[in-house]
Amino acid sequence: MNHIAIVGGGACGVAVFVDLFHQIGLSGKPAAFTIHWFEEDKTFGKGLAFGTDQPGHILNTQAELMGIFPEEPDHFTQWLQDKGGKANQAVKGEGDLEERYTSRNFYGAYLREQMELYLSNAEKLGLKVIQYQQRVEKIDLEAGKYHISTNEGKTACPVDKVILAVGTPKPNKFRELRSNEQYIDFPWPSERILRKHKEHAEIGILGCSLSAIDTVITLLDNDFAGQIYLFSPDGLMPKVQPVENKNIERKYLTLSNLNRWKRERTQPIPVKLLFRWFIQELEAITGNPVGADSLNRIGVPAYQLLERDIEWAENGEDPVVNLAYSLRYEASAIWDALSVNEKTKFKKWFGPHWAINRHGMPLHNAYKLKQAFDEGQLKVVPFFENLDQIEGKAGFVLKTADDAVYEVGLLINATGSPGALNQMENPLISHLLEKKLIKSHPVGGAVVNPRTMQLLSPAGGNGIFAVGHLVNGMLMDVNAVWFNVKTVRNLTQEILFRILDGNND
Repeated sequence: MNHIAIVGGGACGVAVFVDLFHQIGLSGKPAAFTIHWFEEDKTFGKGLAFGTDQPGHILNTQAELMGIFPEEPDHFTQWLQDKGGKANQAVKGEGDLEERYTSRNFYGAYLREQMELYLSNAEKLGLKVIQYQQRVEKIDLEAGKYHISTNEGKTACPVDKVILAVGTPKPNKFRELRSNEQYIDFPWPSERILRKHKEHAEIGILGCSLSAIDTVITLLDNDFAGQIYLFSPDGLMPKVQPVENKNIERKYLTLSNLNRWKRERTQPIPVKLLFRWFIQELEAITGNPVGADSLNRIGVPAYQLLERDIEWAENGEDPVVNLAYSLRYEASAIWDALSVNEKTKFKKWFGPHWAINRHGMPLHNAYKLKQAFDEGQLKVVPFFENLDQIEGKAGFVLKTADDAVYEVGLLINATGSPGALNQMENPLISHLLEKKLIKSHPVGGAVVNPRTMQLLSPAGGNGIFAVGHLVNGMLMDVNAVWFNVKTVRNLTQEILFRILDGNND
């Protein structure tokens, strides 16, 4: 009997299970496998972000990229069509159905439906699947097998392969504030916000990224009438995704040019070269010279930028967004061509600007934010520098580099997830690091073979694999469903090949 463990029951965990089912089914030997599936939350198949009950929480990616099957990118769109299509209240936005956005909860229903369907199919096929509503805290390697310890004890038997799909960790900044009842260290689940939000006239949100935008939507959709501040060192909000992305036929920033450059010089690609090609592409798109300074949005009032971004999104006119979108399937290959030193430079020099263009907010949310800006309810505060708890009473004082001071009664941390393994505050990750079963990558996440998704560490053996945020340093787009679905296929095929090939190494 071959035993495989999946740790995590969110979107990545479901994708792993469904593809494992198909690969095992194709092998013709389902009775020779047992899948042990662990999830600490009460509901398998959704995860935190897709388990929200807030109808205003919508996906930040269009339906056409949310299918859970790698060869069927339109699977989710077809599922939506069967559920009423555009007429369904959970479907938001403009354009064709594949260009629409749905509520996170509705997407969670899609994931759970696929999970339940293939659990049923597994039973019919003779594939044994055991689900554990337990938190995995330790994994140890003994005599070539992985022994899993949970908060309720050990599993019944050791396993041959382990797949880590542990999801996205919560922010680890400002840990000293966690004892303060008016501080919320993570926007999910939103119930914690809704228990307190109407008690305060001013609410501060740390961060300006997509998580921060979702937090603003939580407040607006639940009748918060007070002042909302977004505090950020750079003040950069995500761009607005267009109703329909325009196709860009690139001439300079291409894999062909990249590989030719490497072949002729036998050197790693420098980040400066990528940026020069990026500028050349923009100039070809716009027909005008493009200065690097013109792309820098830091210091420009956020509400002004949002107004322009909305106008561009309505007409698909933002050349930077369109160019970034055209790179979505090649960005990982380009990232792989960079050395560790060049990856570090990219994150430092271009990381925030790349993120806001590549991972934009839906137009539906942008309209809500614009109204809040117009009414004076929402303000983005850039150059945030430090904060203190107000002595003697509940609340916080936040200061900027130019000495502006703000007081808020409730503070919500939406700064984003840590990239380094030792900052993720996950008992399982800490244990694996301590036992040297996984190894930290200098840019973030764990060292992984990107072709097989096996985590590489001298003491880790040959059977620990991962998908999602856990490998954020070596891979890009690790928080995108379409990308994780693609890497899941590599992972499951590798595991089945090793097991069925007979050497299991």
